[in-house]
Amino acid sequence: MLLATISVNAQTTKQTSTVKSTKYEQKVDSLLSQIDTLIMINNQLLEHIDIDLSLKNRYKLYSTDNIYTLLELDTKTGRIKQVQWSLDSDSEGTFTINNDDLSFGMGYGSNSFELYPTKNMYQFILIDKTDGRKWHVQWGTGGDKSRWIRRIY
Repeated sequence: MLLATISVNAQTTKQTSTVKSTKYEQKVDSLLSQIDTLIMINNQLLEHIDIDLSLKNRYKLYSTDNIYTLLELDTKTGRIKQVQWSLDSDSEGTFTINNDDLSFGMGYGSNSFELYPTKNMYQFILIDKTDGRKWHVQWGTGGDKSRWIRRIY
């Protein structure tokens, strides 16, 4: 009879331990699910912030020594346009100097590229601030051949 009592008591303890273990696993699963949801929400918020920041300050206008000419830089891709303004609307417009995405599609974000003037009013230096690559940029009013960009090695 003593042996039967020990056997029944052992089974009860084992079942209680299994029930506690199952409840513990359910709580852990629930907690992990909540953490997963919070991480997903956090990632969505960070992506939204990144998109918002990359859209702000993406384009910059740079003055030249010619009062009617500005250079428009897409600071995310390195694309450059020459902007002509005038009191005569027929004389206004934009001309592409560089239409290539110099970021290799990496999209590091706005402000990756910057233009620096030189002592020559038609010449600028473009730099990729993420890796230090540089280009020699020329704008001009003499047609497409007077506007160009080339890599400096």
